[in-house]
Amino acid sequence: MKGGDVIRKARRMAGLAQSDLAHDLGTTPSVLSRWENGQVEPSFAAVVRTVEACGLELAAVLSEPDADPHDVSLLETTLAMTVDERLQRLIDYVRFVGAGRAAMRAR
Repeated sequence: MKGGDVIRKARRMAGLAQSDLAHDLGTTPSVLSRWENGQVEPSFAAVVRTVEACGLELAAVLSEPDADPHDVSLLETTLAMTVDERLQRLIDYVRFVGAGRAAMRAR
């Protein structure tokens, strides 16, 4: 994992916008953007300082497993559903799988 990846991960874990973190660091959002996008490689000291500005420790950021944005979005959508909506989605899925199996047997 490169320095910019660590910075992006720490910022997201802390729930900070680039502009807020840049302000806390006394730099500009464009500097953070270039670090995060790999256009400029930050120094190790800059990575540590940035992670600490997020209120985190470097070891915690590095040991936290990466979450797939699609999985996070799916989880948020599911948690926003009512119990009845979740049950209906499960019923729809079971019907979908059953129809797929029936189609495969008909071949």
